[in-house]
Amino acid sequence: MQKTKESREFTRLSIPVKIEVSSHGSEPIAATAINVSMNGVLLQSDKKLTTDTQCEVHIILGEQDPLVIVCHGKVFRSDQDGVAIGFTEMDLNGFSHMKNLLLYNAPDVNQLDKEFSKHTGLHPK
Repeated sequence: MQKTKESREFTRLSIPVKIEVSSHGSEPIAATAINVSMNGVLLQSDKKLTTDTQCEVHIILGEQDPLVIVCHGKVFRSDQDGVAIGFTEMDLNGFSHMKNLLLYNAPDVNQLDKEFSKHTGLHPK
């Protein structure tokens, strides 16, 4: 059996953070992340979103006076396994907080450092 190369640009980590997703003209959807990476999130929610929906994702860190990372993204998949959203945009402050969140929770910090060095922000160099 031939081993396939991992095509993901960033490692996904199981970090069950609170998520709130808003899309144009609809009520925000509260959810929990199944996994998070630098360029997307897979979340579990009772509500589904339509593929290709543009949305704003709020990653909520902490209970009292929470830190909120705001990302813009697009729904890539919405099925029984969850809602997969790819990030298309994140401000510099959010990028820094997201990077720290991932580094703090990473089992292999060196692997994440390699991934970050191959990118300028969310995009490959």
